[in-house]
Amino acid sequence: MSQGATLRRFARDQGGFSLIEFMVAMVLGIIVIAGAVSVYVASKRSLTEVDQVAGISENGQFAMQMIGYSAKHVGFFGGTYFQDITQDGSLGTTIVNDCTGDAAAYDTDTSLLAMTVGSDNTAFGCITDARENTDVLVIKNVVPAPIAADPNDATGNTFPAGSIDPETTYILANTEVALMIDGADTLPDVGAGATYALAAAWPYNVEIYYVRDTDTPTLSRLTLGWNGTAMAMQRQDLVQGVEDMRLLFGFDTNNDGTADTMAGDPNEVGSTDWDQATSMQAYLLLRAENDDYDYTNEKTYTLGDRQVTPNDTFRRVLLHADITLRNPRILLRGGA
Repeated sequence: MSQGATLRRFARDQGGFSLIEFMVAMVLGIIVIAGAVSVYVASKRSLTEVDQVAGISENGQFAMQMIGYSAKHVGFFGGTYFQDITQDGSLGTTIVNDCTGDAAAYDTDTSLLAMTVGSDNTAFGCITDARENTDVLVIKNVVPAPIAADPNDATGNTFPAGSIDPETTYILANTEVALMIDGADTLPDVGAGATYALAAAWPYNVEIYYVRDTDTPTLSRLTLGWNGTAMAMQRQDLVQGVEDMRLLFGFDTNNDGTADTMAGDPNEVGSTDWDQATSMQAYLLLRAENDDYDYTNEKTYTLGDRQVTPNDTFRRVLLHADITLRNPRILLRGGA
């Protein structure tokens, strides 16, 4: 075979793809790439959903635990009935941003109170930024960390040095009587034979939980504390993303210690007595901090006797807890 014939045959054997072959290969490549992109997008969307729901759930559990812990201690005043608490004559009555009516900080006659926020976004005269149509919860008690008299004091009528905080309000209580007093004032004798014999000093606590109306709705609370110059109801932002809170209470209308009707307010069951509340159902609706334009939320969430249908692009989680109000139940069963 001549050299020229060999070159022509080599050139023919080395020919490229035809146009049809190239187009088929390109179509197959596009299909493979599209499939990979589809899997990636689906995986990313699923990861985003899982991440958001997990974050919302974790925040919601924390919020519910805080509310539940506070509610379980409502009305606890160191073993003394609220009727036996008196106020020290030197106790300051001026509290910065104090609430009004039964929600007033030093009013221990009412240790549990709730209301639904209206269109003015206000509640109890001390909250001005609450989210409309959400509930507000007032809880009063003492912190279960009593300070006892100094065992090394032979007279038994003094407290250990530095144990009483001058910027805290206390309820000095034994099993019979109790005194609300400023820690900066001189505490009465708690020695044997005295009016407040063997009394312990319990730090007094007031908490008001509500949903604050901000760009990202937030579970907040007002607490009683020292603001640097005076006692005040001060705001703490607790959990972002809580956009609704509904509270229903089990009321014991026949005073046998067992709830027989459920409502959001005692007026709904023909009563005005919050002391008849022995249990609480708490509903929290939380939303993700950021919306997702690939997602449309058309779900309807049932918060007890209230339904919410957002119809937007935020993912949400609804949490519910049944809480026993132990101290009011004990008082009712004891005939107090």
